Amino acid sequence: MRRFLKQHGQTAVEYLLITAVSIGLGVTFFKKASNLLINDQNSFIRGYLTKYQGILNNSTGANGRKYNRFTLQRRGRR
Repeated sequence: MRRFLKQHGQTAVEYLLITAVSIGLGVTFFKKASNLLINDQNSFIRGYLTKYQGILNNSTGANGRKYNRFTLQRRGRR
């Protein structure tokens, strides 16, 4: 009976270690992915956002106004 209890204890410890290692690897992966895709100066998404912001701030519309600021009109209540 004692041997049976030791095996269950060892199995529980192994599962806890596997869970802890998996969580650690997951956190590390998401931090690296976040840096590569969003936070880094030469990241994938930041490049597109910089180009898009440059297009919106440097171009003018049909009225000659820049697109960097606009307001939405409310209808109904005045």
